[in-house]
Amino acid sequence: MIMKTVSRILLVFTLSIFCLEHLSAQNDSLNKQIWRSIGGQGKWDSLQYLAFSAKGNTLSEELSNEERKFLFNRTTGECRFDGYSGSDQVTYLFNFKGGVTDKLFIGGKVTADGEEVKKAIKSQLFADLNLLLLPTLIEQKSIQLKNQEEQFIGGQKLTIASITSSGPIFGTRLDGLVYIDQNTGEITRYDYSDKTEKISYEISKYKEIGDGIRLPSLFNSTNNDKRTCVFSSISSFVQVEQKKFKEL
Repeated sequence: MIMKTVSRILLVFTLSIFCLEHLSAQNDSLNKQIWRSIGGQGKWDSLQYLAFSAKGNTLSEELSNEERKFLFNRTTGECRFDGYSGSDQVTYLFNFKGGVTDKLFIGGKVTADGEEVKKAIKSQLFADLNLLLLPTLIEQKSIQLKNQEEQFIGGQKLTIASITSSGPIFGTRLDGLVYIDQNTGEITRYDYSDKTEKISYEISKYKEIGDGIRLPSLFNSTNNDKRTCVFSSISSFVQVEQKKFKEL
């Protein structure tokens, strides 16, 4: 009797280990599939400067709905914003990793005021990066990507996986679902809950940004048009003049 009980316990333990290893292998395969779809992790890790223009999903009334531009250094955190607050042209030079650079220009003149504008710009940057860089966020140690199920939707065979973070990523804790095309590895849909509403994005139009790296450029919100975000231009650079982060 005791031997039978011990055997059953060992069987359950062995099956549990097997299931965990199988799930881990599935999740690892999913990560590799996503990386291949955008050009590979090695190429992404070597990228230093990224620039993009975006419109839509404007978070604050401090910023207008006109196209905004960001240029930043992934390594140092140096960043440049060009856009509008109302009808005033705004340039903000700052460091999103907490560096000392902090210059705000409104209408071509430097100003010591504008704390709300600065706050809005930083929040907008993080919101934009959480969309634009979604396929690359899986490299973060705090991110967990878990295979949930498979479905056929619109003629595509998709893997649906949960994506969660144990801490904030660009200021936001992730907790949602990503839909991955099994043929291409591209993320084609992203569902998550914001502080005030549930958001569902259809993701498409992956663009070559340089050195074989590809990123999604269209995030079409299916339940709130104001949350739709279009990245009209995305580019990577090996070198950028440092005055871009120091001067108007």
